[in-house]
Amino acid sequence: MEPLERTEAHRMVARAHWLILVVTLLASTAGCALWSPKTPPARAALTAEQAQWWADNRDRARYVKGKGYYVAGTSGFFDHEGRRVSTEMGTVLDEPKPGPLENLAPKKLWASTKKAVGQGPNEQVAREHLANGDALFRQKKYVDAAKEYRKAYARWPDSPLEEEAIFKAAESEFFADRYPQAEDEYALLVKKFPSTQYLSQLVERRFAIGRYWEQYDRAHPRFVLQPNLFDKTRPRFDTGGHALKVYERIRMDDPIGPRADDAVMATANAYFLKGRWDDADYHYGLLRSEFPKSEHQYQAHLLGLRCKILRYQGPAYEGAPLDEADEIVAQLLTQFPQELGQERERVKQVQAEINAQRALRGWEMAEYYAKNDYYGAARHYYAKVVEEYPNTKLAEQSRARMEEFKAEPNNPDPPFEWVINMLPRSTKVAPTVQQTNANSNVARLPGMNGFGPPQ
Repeated sequence: MEPLERTEAHRMVARAHWLILVVTLLASTAGCALWSPKTPPARAALTAEQAQWWADNRDRARYVKGKGYYVAGTSGFFDHEGRRVSTEMGTVLDEPKPGPLENLAPKKLWASTKKAVGQGPNEQVAREHLANGDALFRQKKYVDAAKEYRKAYARWPDSPLEEEAIFKAAESEFFADRYPQAEDEYALLVKKFPSTQYLSQLVERRFAIGRYWEQYDRAHPRFVLQPNLFDKTRPRFDTGGHALKVYERIRMDDPIGPRADDAVMATANAYFLKGRWDDADYHYGLLRSEFPKSEHQYQAHLLGLRCKILRYQGPAYEGAPLDEADEIVAQLLTQFPQELGQERERVKQVQAEINAQRALRGWEMAEYYAKNDYYGAARHYYAKVVEEYPNTKLAEQSRARMEEFKAEPNNPDPPFEWVINMLPRSTKVAPTVQQTNANSNVARLPGMNGFGPPQ
């Protein structure tokens, strides 16, 4: 190759190197800009008046995920310092963008489809539906009002407007006497807004629905799978079961509210009237332990005692219900001396019956051992009956039986003892305690202080 051609080739290679270097620098700069987080726009400082307004209303503000803080009586949302969130600042409060697989979720696809056909979130349209619902509600067209409220909360989800619209839809269904639909709307409200401002109102409505269903089921008992095809006030199946479910939701959604203990007591009474003693006993016990200041404490003790007695199945079964019943008797006599009145004598009779049943359990156990010639164990249980229940008839019978078996051995002769005596006996002798200690001392190695048995 000629020198001139070599020089030209070197120049081309050098140019290529410089071009690669420039492209690399540009790509790295663009990559940094691409991956670096967006810098939020500068925020204007609050005026003294705005700062004071936020300080006065901060406690009333409720955070809405992805939007900011909402203060009742205002429009729009605010950030944590009290600035109104504008469209330019929307990225500050936006949630992280979902990945590609999350966009394929059915919920996301459905939301995208609704948005594509013009049914996506729209606050103005939602407020129009809300206003239409209010107008229909005032005209007592409750079913039509509920439809408008549903359209309202569907068009502006995750907002205070949605909370208001769900509650109003539930109220519309309630006044339309469509209690299953009303209960569904109340449940949706608590699910989406656990600390909703309408909690006290919806608890009262749900309790009224539960009471109506429970009383109807008691007056008109039906098979669980028998459908309800015409009555809009009741669920399709199992009216009584739905009533109990409503009571449970009241207790779970508002555990310290004024209706929580009422719901537990209503549940216990419903089970009691159905003869389901175990379930009734559980809920009476729940009220006694979880609601010590409830007005139902006396009734929960009295009816709980009745459940304990009915749960006990006899001396051949578990005796825990008797022990628990005895505790309730003591609590009744101690904590409710005024409320008992004439019931005091009945409670004392129940206490005597409990002691008689306990004595019978001991007597049956003693008889079992005596029947099998284990007179030592039998005498133990007879003596226990005499000692713990001396004023019962079984105590007198136990004394007579102890005297009858006085000369009997503690344990029966082993079966086939003559065969055992014919067998050769082992000549091995067990090691004594002294031999065991001596062996332990021999096994201890020098220099291993602290190991092995103590001296």
